[in-house]
Amino acid sequence: AEKGYDAARVDQIAAEAGVNKALIYYYFRSKRALLEELFEGFFRESAAMLVSYVQHGGLEASPSPEADRVFDRYFSYFESKRDLLRIMVMESLKVAEGPPPLFKLVDFGGLVDESAAQAVRASGSYSPGTMNLSLVAEFFTGVLPLLSYVLFREPWCRYFDVSREELKRYLGEVME
Repeated sequence: AEKGYDAARVDQIAAEAGVNKALIYYYFRSKRALLEELFEGFFRESAAMLVSYVQHGGLEASPSPEADRVFDRYFSYFESKRDLLRIMVMESLKVAEGPPPLFKLVDFGGLVDESAAQAVRASGSYSPGTMNLSLVAEFFTGVLPLLSYVLFREPWCRYFDVSREELKRYLGEVME
């Protein structure tokens, strides 16, 4: 996160992790494979929380208290993965052959078991007829604002001289 993916060296990663560089290559064939595994783990956890959110009525007009708790855990999870998210955003902005990694935050394909995916589709928000609309809404009005908040919160608070609590309250009001 400090240097960016391209500038980071495997020997530096090994030193930070307190392991031998050969051990990293024993488990991962390359630096890219290591990054992809970090991303996939994040996507699996994130998808599971989103499925739980939907299953607890999070997409309803008045989400249940349990859905609110699931969202709070999701939000905290994003905050705990701030460095990984920085890398993910940078990698997503690069012109590459494959899709930007951030797109996986709304694409559950292969990340959750099929019964969970069916439950999400059964909620009505992700029906085949409205799937693209739902994905656009989720990505551009849900994921990106959450990422922006997590990644820019501290500099925003310093620049505009507001507390974290004020900023969080403002964001909640705007998103409401």
